[in-house]
Amino acid sequence: MLMAVPDATAIVVTHNSGRQILAALAALRQAGLPVRLVDNGSTDRTVELARSHFPEVTVLTGHGNAGFAVAVNRAAYGVRSAVLLLVNPDCVVPPETARTLVEVVANRPEVGIAGPRLLDAQGRVAVSAHPFETLRTVVASRFGGTLVPVALRRWLAGGQRRRAYAACLRGARPTPVDWVSGACLAVRTSLFTAVGGLDEAYFLYYEDEELCLQARRRGAEVLYVPSVAAVHSGGGSSSDPAWIWPHLYRSMLLFFHRHRPRSRRAVRAVVLARALLGVALAAVRMLLQPRAGTARMRAWARVGRIAVTRLHSGGNESCTF
Repeated sequence: MLMAVPDATAIVVTHNSGRQILAALAALRQAGLPVRLVDNGSTDRTVELARSHFPEVTVLTGHGNAGFAVAVNRAAYGVRSAVLLLVNPDCVVPPETARTLVEVVANRPEVGIAGPRLLDAQGRVAVSAHPFETLRTVVASRFGGTLVPVALRRWLAGGQRRRAYAACLRGARPTPVDWVSGACLAVRTSLFTAVGGLDEAYFLYYEDEELCLQARRRGAEVLYVPSVAAVHSGGGSSSDPAWIWPHLYRSMLLFFHRHRPRSRRAVRAVVLARALLGVALAAVRMLLQPRAGTARMRAWARVGRIAVTRLHSGGNESCTF
């Protein structure tokens, strides 16, 4: 039975997502949502599967892989629905979750963006509501599990704000937060348009944090809604570190250049240190697993180059750090 979701359009961006896309689209069909799927140059059967199993889905292709933000903006162009629901291809959004998120954004004028509780494939709660990143959180997250002792990691990522977010994740009440994960979020279309859509300077990663930051600067509330959940299995587009990690760290440096200018040099140093550590660990791994070790070596070498070279952030702006 289809559940009609009021005045919303779902947007899904794919890149070699054939293993996950059918489950994601099936859930959106159950929600009764019109779907616009933008494929970023898949070489697997993603487009074929989407078109054959879900002929009602609007599939946009032919533009290569210009990045996640570019694809979302392309899909959103001309949409007249009051709310956009952004969904990763590896995320299954139950109808009740879709309805709740859309209704929260549509019916509460102060709320511009809403995100659900996210679960991983094993049903464990994934952290999907966050404070904006700082130098402390970067050190904790990028060196966690390697060189930083547990006690120091807790201090780096701790404090009142982190504890508040932990309580939020355990609670059931809608809670205003800094930003929510773009794996699944609802955003008011008029707000999305007002901020210029997703920032296309971010090829991949951090575009959700940037969107929420821009929304909050315009007075809109970002709401974490833990009473409903979606399952985000991960790895919907690529699990290749040589492809993922350089984009992740480039976007991190760009975000800090724009919004944490006092910390940007320190963050660059952290990224460079992490890359050097990664290269060293990859060299050891190459002795036991040559193929995997080589891939990681190349990935961390690219991250190191990004940390020490000029970073262009889009348009005529550049990041010199």
